[in-house]
Amino acid sequence: MNKNFSVILNVILFIAVAVLYYLHFSCSGNCKTAEKTTLDSAAAAKPIVMSPKEIKASKSVYVNLDILNEKYEFIKDLSASAQAEQRALETKYQAKGQKLQEDYAEFQQKVQQQLLSENQVNTEQEAFAKRKEELDNLELQSQALAEKIQQRNDEANTNLREYIKEYNKKSGYNYVFAYSGSAASQILLVDDSLDITTEILEGLNNQYKAKKSASKK
Repeated sequence: MNKNFSVILNVILFIAVAVLYYLHFSCSGNCKTAEKTTLDSAAAAKPIVMSPKEIKASKSVYVNLDILNEKYEFIKDLSASAQAEQRALETKYQAKGQKLQEDYAEFQQKVQQQLLSENQVNTEQEAFAKRKEELDNLELQSQALAEKIQQRNDEANTNLREYIKEYNKKSGYNYVFAYSGSAASQILLVDDSLDITTEILEGLNNQYKAKKSASKK
């Protein structure tokens, strides 16, 4: 019985080996091609991702622009001067404009009533044209004042950037953000511990006071 069992087992093993041998040689070309195609497809589908660059931890702080606009002496002087000039121009323009309208209305009434000679009419019209030019010049002065204010604002911004650049030579911050509480601010939340506004404001004011003192000498 054992001998018969051994013979049967050998036959089964022989058949199994023969089947594997057939599958190996009959599939070697096609199977390798299919396997390669599968691997190539998987490689093509997988995105190429570069290794991330090593970035050191950065140090960031911020300056509150609302406080600078309120307490920076340069901006305070600029604002006070600009407001005074603007009020003076507006007052002058309104007074001259109103007087011109009143006088011209009176002039038209006299012309309709034929109370003026032709020479008087021409003389009055020339005078009104000159007065209108004065009003136009006041408008030009107002535009020039707006341009002057913009230039001073640019100067204030330059002062801030240059001072922070010098300040940062010792502090070594990676970023100094500008924060404002206005709705237009792109920074919505700040950590008060990162606020350097007081230090920057003190330095800017000292710098401006020194410049003002030097200009008076």
